[in-house]
Amino acid sequence: MSSVLRRRATDLLVAAPVYAMFAACRLLPIGVASALGGWIGRTLGPRVGASRRADANLKLVMPELSAEERRRIIRDMWDNLGRVITEFPHLTALLRQETRTPNRIRIEGRENVEAARAGGRGVVLAVTHFGNWEISPIAAVMLGLPLTAFYRPLKNRPVDALLRRIRESLGTRLLEKRMEGSGAKQALSILRDGGVLGMFVDQRYTGGLDLPFFGRAALTSPAAVALAYHLRCDVLPVRFERRGGARFDVVLEPPLALPRTGDRAADIEAATRVLNERIEAWVRARPEQWLWLHKRWFHPPPRKPKYRHLQREQVLPPTG
Repeated sequence: MSSVLRRRATDLLVAAPVYAMFAACRLLPIGVASALGGWIGRTLGPRVGASRRADANLKLVMPELSAEERRRIIRDMWDNLGRVITEFPHLTALLRQETRTPNRIRIEGRENVEAARAGGRGVVLAVTHFGNWEISPIAAVMLGLPLTAFYRPLKNRPVDALLRRIRESLGTRLLEKRMEGSGAKQALSILRDGGVLGMFVDQRYTGGLDLPFFGRAALTSPAAVALAYHLRCDVLPVRFERRGGARFDVVLEPPLALPRTGDRAADIEAATRVLNERIEAWVRARPEQWLWLHKRWFHPPPRKPKYRHLQREQVLPPTG
């Protein structure tokens, strides 16, 4: 069997239980599916190796917590993640329900997004892995926003096709996650045309700005701020907080202040620093709702230039 056929066979073996799980969850009411996912998450999640990374992250940035407090946060983080997964198959039905009679999703800060879009301007939504971030397309429809979001395709093609199909059925346009070349050009075009661009801003970005997050240096992407700075549009931090079971508060905060001192790099860095502070405040208030599994504070060793002559060249920092 060729390597291509082996890879496809492996993908199908992995995808089959995922498709089965999605089908089974759809047979359950969303509240029951959410509760089941929460139980599975908090029962099995703390036992997997990734929980050690979550514990190490908590020790690093919240050293005041006791071991028992860290265990509770990690258990509840897995509860939330399990719910996110089992709620995902219900998103299309949830969209239909919430656009007819809002019941599970409350939206705060409508005035902030309306002001940001005044005059047909585009807006950047700064999104994090907090609460259930997958309901962002539903909130966009409820707000009448033409949402475009970056995403990173999964290596497993059948699973990626399933997730992409659901996300696109919610009315979201998806762009492959690349902030250079065609990806950046498309993002600029969307914002120029008055569109809404959703961007995750809480993950480590190799080559990003080394800025404080919980008092520790963390490589941070300035892309969301840089796009808004370039086009003179607003960046709105938004969180999708779980308020209990499969019920959520979508909170659209006031836009970031973008300084314009004439020093573009310094202005973008200053605004990105403030964005990190806003996210930190959310996470400190509800640490169990953030995904502590990322290597957020990891700094990879610098790569050696492939050719000797490159060692004499000065590499300029990225500008977004």
